[in-house]
Amino acid sequence: MKKILTIIIIFLFALNLPAQQWLEGWKDDNTGETWSTETMTIDEWKKDEKFHGDWKADEWDEEEFTLDVQENEWTPESAKEKKPFRMPKRVFEFGLLELDVGFANNFMGVSDILKKKLVLDFANFNSDFNIGFDIFLRPVYWNVSIKDDWGFGMDFGKVTAYGNVSLAEDLMHFRKTSGASFGAGAAVFADVGVPIFFSIKNVWENRKLKINVRPAGFVTAAYVEPQMNYKFVDVNKDGTRGSYIEVDYGFRAYTPFSLEDIGKIMDTLDISSALGFDISVGADYPLFKWVDVGVQFINIPLSPSRLRHYMELKGKATVDTSKVSIDDLINGVFPDDIYTIPDNFDFNYGEVSNKAVSPFFRPFKMLLTADFYPLFNRFLIVSPVLGFSINTLFVQPGAIEIGVKVSTDLANMFIPSISIFYEDQMWKNKFDFVFNLRAFQLNLGIALQSQDFAKSWTGAGLRVNVGLIFGW
Repeated sequence: MKKILTIIIIFLFALNLPAQQWLEGWKDDNTGETWSTETMTIDEWKKDEKFHGDWKADEWDEEEFTLDVQENEWTPESAKEKKPFRMPKRVFEFGLLELDVGFANNFMGVSDILKKKLVLDFANFNSDFNIGFDIFLRPVYWNVSIKDDWGFGMDFGKVTAYGNVSLAEDLMHFRKTSGASFGAGAAVFADVGVPIFFSIKNVWENRKLKINVRPAGFVTAAYVEPQMNYKFVDVNKDGTRGSYIEVDYGFRAYTPFSLEDIGKIMDTLDISSALGFDISVGADYPLFKWVDVGVQFINIPLSPSRLRHYMELKGKATVDTSKVSIDDLINGVFPDDIYTIPDNFDFNYGEVSNKAVSPFFRPFKMLLTADFYPLFNRFLIVSPVLGFSINTLFVQPGAIEIGVKVSTDLANMFIPSISIFYEDQMWKNKFDFVFNLRAFQLNLGIALQSQDFAKSWTGAGLRVNVGLIFGW
């Protein structure tokens, strides 16, 4: 080893290398041992004995040494603190059957259902009555990640379905109101997306900004917006006082094909009009050693989906007690027009003109995220979320999105987490678990949920999710 180093130094002097030429990463081909220097010129190494004067020549062969710049002394590599083991991230992964299914209501919990006698007490119900469900299915997808600096993938046939039914509180209690909206909303979307991510290095203090982009094309398979209204007001007609109650119900389901004749679906199918485009964008940045921050914009609309065919049920039911006088009541006479009820409840089928076609977009979200590391490692991670969503399937389209997740990351192999979120106008109390062996990963989750926070802990709704990932 000594002879080799001497020959190399003499050879470098013979080449008259510049004063800033560094010695780095030399390796003994016979023993396989290595040593390195840190920003030292050959002249400095030769003249300044404080770097090597206290070491005997035969000690260079015993173990690897590096220079500590701050202390100006040689430190054995074996004395350095070794990083704990973490399962390496996959370069390529193939996902199979990612499924998330949930159902909830804000009226009955498990304890109510298990009673011998089920009693529905609407008199003590102090909010709208809501039932909701949603399904997320991603049957196949794949991703490629290069050194966690950039990557891309493909989602095939991801299906998302939403549904909710809302009854206005005023309607259930027959309270007086000038108008209360309620109804049913539902939608089914299928999309193909291309998730892409890349990193921008040295943004600030040599930290890396990670950008996520997912452009997607989607088809709206069905879309229903709530279109019902309830009114209860006092009226005075010709000196006769009374009450006027009106329920204006409407149901219109849009589809890319006609439902009037199931046998002719393929003849009326219009995929080109039903095709829409949106894009999701996000960014994550390690602001400090103890916190990462991020922002997400989900389903930014680019081009709407348009559905021409519809199935409709529409009508109005009214009661007007001002048309009944005291004399009529004494004589047992009731006017025929005191109430109106539609003669039939048949569905109508139709096709809207090009100018009247309504644009449909997928629900939009904007979220601010953070990951706090109170212990300066991944053993404890606290992740709050704050944002808002716009979803026209609900009676009130705009809603806040808020929540917090607490998780522990054990070597990127076992990652359990608990969380409480208000998202998609529903409280979700989740427990998730990730089991990762790199070649195989299993994601499992279960949640209690409801539109009402208190009911979300009583089993008024349930959510289950599962996912399988393979790769290396």
